[in-house]
Amino acid sequence: MVAFLLRQKGRRVWRCRFRLNGETKIKEVSLHTFDRQVAQQRLNDLIREQEQEAAGIIPSKPQREAAARNLSEHLSEFVADLSIQGCSQKHIDNITYRVGRLIKDCGWTRVGDVTADSFIAWRGRQKLAAKTINDYLGAISSLLNWMRRNGRILQNPLSMVEPVDTTDAETRIRRAFTNDEIGRLIAIAGEYKAVYLMAVYTGLRRSELKGLVWSDVLLDLLTPVVNVRKSIAKNSKNATIPLHVDLVTALRESRNGANDEDPVFKRVPRIERFRRDLKRAGIPYQNGQGKYGDFHALRHTFGTNLQKGGVLPRVAMELMRHSDMRLTMKIYTDIDQLPTADAIQILPSFNPPS
Repeated sequence: MVAFLLRQKGRRVWRCRFRLNGETKIKEVSLHTFDRQVAQQRLNDLIREQEQEAAGIIPSKPQREAAARNLSEHLSEFVADLSIQGCSQKHIDNITYRVGRLIKDCGWTRVGDVTADSFIAWRGRQKLAAKTINDYLGAISSLLNWMRRNGRILQNPLSMVEPVDTTDAETRIRRAFTNDEIGRLIAIAGEYKAVYLMAVYTGLRRSELKGLVWSDVLLDLLTPVVNVRKSIAKNSKNATIPLHVDLVTALRESRNGANDEDPVFKRVPRIERFRRDLKRAGIPYQNGQGKYGDFHALRHTFGTNLQKGGVLPRVAMELMRHSDMRLTMKIYTDIDQLPTADAIQILPSFNPPS
């Protein structure tokens, strides 16, 4: 080990240079004192601290400083970083609300208070849907993983907590609309015609539709597309989706000289208006099987029509902007509309020739 005091020419403040055993780089830091004895004591303390850190006896200085701060402070800095990265405001708001609620409900003041047992105990007291519970776990884990990557904690204390099984746990089962139903809906849609067509031909969610501006819609290309910016996308990723010819026609009719930064849709109907439109079109909000036809069902219709049209599963997954093929194939494909009868009829006959 190498360690010694020094004082730069013309300056009275003591500094030190040191190198621990096994290291090759010599470090130099200020000891912030004019007194040699105080400087020597501070050097001794610094060397002891560095050796204990290297041996794993104590956490690193950034980790010790992070442990002394309120968890809510780390959350504020994490949220600020998400904003700089261009995450959507809805995503940021969800993270802020869910982590804030966990901090309050679980009594977490500092990161050392966060334990798997305390989260599991909180989870056991909730009456929320399984998916929502997993969303809370995902929110707090995103904060803790960010802290780990930035050297504030050694590891995520919730990394071993298993998500709740969501198999058959969907509380509101949606359906896909039939082609006839979509035709009737478009016929009475009026000012919402382009909105409904955009939803059923691209699978964009309601919040994403609200965030579109005309510069996102490129209608004059050989293959017209809509660019979904990561700032409005649920998954916070940029995406480009080709547009159907019927949708292109409807968008051109609805623009009416709007500027590039104007919203594509002045109004996106809320559920009350959507249900009124369904009623006017003679479409049941809930069918005989108990499945719902809300606005998000238009996205289910998009996914189902891709499957019915024979689109390759990987292509359908890309257009749906999913990260898991199972989500595309199971949740967003309405099996009641798949051509199962036609599939049976193409099977070979096993009767002997007459």
